[in-house]
Amino acid sequence: MQNVILPPREIDYHNTYGVNTKVRVMDIREITAEKIRAMNERVRYRDFYDFTMICLKLNINLAEVTELVRQKEVRRTISHQLILSNWQLAKKDKGTELAAIHYSEELSDESIEAQLKRLPFSEVGIGINRAEELLSSEKLYKNFKK
Repeated sequence: MQNVILPPREIDYHNTYGVNTKVRVMDIREITAEKIRAMNERVRYRDFYDFTMICLKLNINLAEVTELVRQKEVRRTISHQLILSNWQLAKKDKGTELAAIHYSEELSDESIEAQLKRLPFSEVGIGINRAEELLSSEKLYKNFKK
């Protein structure tokens, strides 16, 4: 994670011990922006799952979140095409990675893909050759699996 744009939110926290307190949490829009960056930069089913659950359960304005992404330090162009390409790789590991998700609700691959297609941009950030990025994603994925 890099620079945080939005201030944290303070919410009530109720635990099983009956101690009520307040905790500071990252704004959900900021979390969603970080998920978009993560889906672009790595191949992990969990990022796609989290992004989709946020979109389905909460009323997230993806245009607003995209503006947050634009305000962050972008080291690598964030590409809708690359995110969709990474999704094709990540869903191959769905079975393995679902075991690491402690709270899970069944999501179909089609549901995740539908949310990814809602992303309101083609690219955010620096201009890098698309083919080069797609190849580097494939190489990273293959090396990660070794």
